[in-house]
Amino acid sequence: MKRNRCYMNAKLFSLLITMMLLCGEGVFAAADSDLPSSIHNKLKLLEWLLHDSPASKRIRDCDDVAARQQAAHAQLLWEQAVTHKEKGEYELAEQKVNEGLKTMTKVSRLVKDLSRVKQARIELYKQVKDHVDMFIIAFDRIAQEKGDDHVRDMLDREELDSMMSEAESHYADDELVLANHLIRQAADMVDNALSDARHEDVLLDELSFESLEEEYTYELQRNESYVMLIDLMQKKTATSQASASYVKKMIEANIKLREQANQHVEKGEVQEGIKILEKGTDRLSRALRVSGASF
Repeated sequence: MKRNRCYMNAKLFSLLITMMLLCGEGVFAAADSDLPSSIHNKLKLLEWLLHDSPASKRIRDCDDVAARQQAAHAQLLWEQAVTHKEKGEYELAEQKVNEGLKTMTKVSRLVKDLSRVKQARIELYKQVKDHVDMFIIAFDRIAQEKGDDHVRDMLDREELDSMMSEAESHYADDELVLANHLIRQAADMVDNALSDARHEDVLLDELSFESLEEEYTYELQRNESYVMLIDLMQKKTATSQASASYVKKMIEANIKLREQANQHVEKGEVQEGIKILEKGTDRLSRALRVSGASF
């Protein structure tokens, strides 16, 4: 029961640590009459952080020499604080324990939770692999529709299969850093091939356009297809806040460019409308890569 009470106090004082870092050491200031009790509680918290907290185990198990040295310094500060408290030197005791708490809070943040890091790498691998699989399907569809070996040869399937196989092997062996490095290379390889195939698709279709209006309609449909694909990828995969913000800006920019393009077309300036619409599609193309996976 005693350990349970100590653990509850630790959770409470963890909030106080955060407040101290935000507001300064004044957060821990106490009236003189409350000093012995306040110091006692903070010593218990620092002791828990040093010996029984999840962070203390991570620090003991890690290879980060600097982190372990800082933890050892915090241990020394705790011992000094205990000595000062026993002598009735409460101000000195409070100074040492506050410094020890700040030191342990900082070092705890430096030493990552390895289980969380591993899970993040696993999720990243799965996201990028889904991205690769989805874009391979899209590439094969384009190649099949064209029935053109030139388009099909844009993606070296033998090299891609070898890269994917090696990535899967490293993933199975729990070598996640290597696995993610290879799967990202595979993603770049497929993305580039798909981009080239789409460009080739545009060039081939342009030869059969009978009017600028028909070309504009095609470009409008292509632009809309990118918007739909981005929406699909965002629903299927998770991205960082920065990536989501970037994609949102590209989509908003595309909306404005489409409006500008439509205004030119209404004035009979179809060629200018096509150029502006292509700029919007180019922005969507970049956003598509970001929305596909967090890499």
